[in-house]
Amino acid sequence: MKILTSAQIRTWDQYTISHEPISSIDLMERASLCFVHWFVPNYHDTSVPIIIICGNANNGGDGLAVARLLRDRFYEVSVFIYRISKEDSVDFDINLGRLMKCGDVSIEFIHEHLPVFTSRSIIIDALLGTGANKPLAGMLKELVIHINKQKNTIISIDMPSGLPAEGVCTGVAVKSDHIFTFQIPKWSFFFRENENFCSQWTVGDIGLHPKFLERVDTHLFLIDHQLAKEIYKKRTRYQHKGDFGHALIVAGSEGKIGAAILATKACLRSGAGLVTACIPEIGREIIHEAIPEAMVVCSGYQCFNSFSADGVGFTLGIGPGLGTHPKTIKALSQLLSGQDQPLVIDADALNILATDGALWKLVPENSIITPHPKEFERLFGKSEDDTSRHTLARNMAKKYGIYIILKGAYTRIFTKGGTEYVNSTGNPGMATAGSGDVLTGILTALLAQKYSSDHAAVLGVFIHGLAGDLALNRQSQESLIATDIIDQMGMAFKQIEARL
Repeated sequence: MKILTSAQIRTWDQYTISHEPISSIDLMERASLCFVHWFVPNYHDTSVPIIIICGNANNGGDGLAVARLLRDRFYEVSVFIYRISKEDSVDFDINLGRLMKCGDVSIEFIHEHLPVFTSRSIIIDALLGTGANKPLAGMLKELVIHINKQKNTIISIDMPSGLPAEGVCTGVAVKSDHIFTFQIPKWSFFFRENENFCSQWTVGDIGLHPKFLERVDTHLFLIDHQLAKEIYKKRTRYQHKGDFGHALIVAGSEGKIGAAILATKACLRSGAGLVTACIPEIGREIIHEAIPEAMVVCSGYQCFNSFSADGVGFTLGIGPGLGTHPKTIKALSQLLSGQDQPLVIDADALNILATDGALWKLVPENSIITPHPKEFERLFGKSEDDTSRHTLARNMAKKYGIYIILKGAYTRIFTKGGTEYVNSTGNPGMATAGSGDVLTGILTALLAQKYSSDHAAVLGVFIHGLAGDLALNRQSQESLIATDIIDQMGMAFKQIEARL
């Protein structure tokens, strides 16, 4: 799914008005009705008072239309209006006139005194929408702070007032319990710094013209089922294991053979035709017992310490549980110097790269690296916040011609061409030992099956997160472990295939 700027969304509105065609007031009515169709089944108790706080631009117009539509459904509705700008928008005035004609909805204008809210009421925020492009000040700032002090349920229409659509909030914004946003999610929903303002959100399709979305250019994408479906390759009857590649997982050291097991098993579960685990001798019997489907080659006794040219032709995934022994560092350099095909680099292999900048020159173009924030910091230096970290990741992906998967909530992919993806699947339960090793196995398997690096990264993080979400049907976020993710990978692939 494409993610657009607020300016692009406004252009999309105008395109719809011109090409559907539809009047702007009727499009506002459609959007407001879409909100009401979501609101009523979720907050069906009509005895709970509804307070709608409106600005005097189009987001306030949405709020006024919602007030009328909820009133028609027998809710007890009252409205407070704060005039943010000197002039009302045309559609705001039309909806204000329509609401006044109802005659039984309380409408008050906020001037010098802040409104008083009843404790039982639901507050609907329709002050600004996507209109915030600088920190709030004056009475408007005081009003938002006042709203946030209430213990009421707070719902924002389209955007929490004060939160910019594209970036991080640097001032105050409404702390919504839920956002009902129109047509597509907004980019600011995916920043850690904004979590207090948008912990939950729902997207409502208000029927903006699809041709605009097809034609508009953007470098920002949300990885959803539709995008995963477009990438996924359905198998044909006459294909055989030789068509699905041979993956080599270079992983494990004394005490960390479990990481090699997780990565290898995930690689097998992700469709690689053949999988070989390259591990220290100390783990040979463990691997054979845990994963009889995998082949094994050994390097060293306690740690990875050499690599032969026999590895050429494999698709490599390197790093889980590898350790950072000096012999391992030397062997990794040897391995990288012989590679010219994209590979997956994770965990201790990343930590080794962080100790020697010269090793970066050996990393093949189009390779995929999968750091968590601390590993990213070791590789590229500290960042003050997520925004600066994302900028740095964007620049490093371009500089080295690689794909960076920055793991975490809403895992992000930064491509060498400047495109950025944010993942829609996954949950906090996946912040557990071995989860990253599973992702390494998935990505290596997809590369082995001749997915391009960008497609492997996009499909891999989506499958990984979806399997983690499916695991919550049987586990809690606290009890979820990495093997639960592997156990649900089959269902994750089935969900994608079922949507073809």
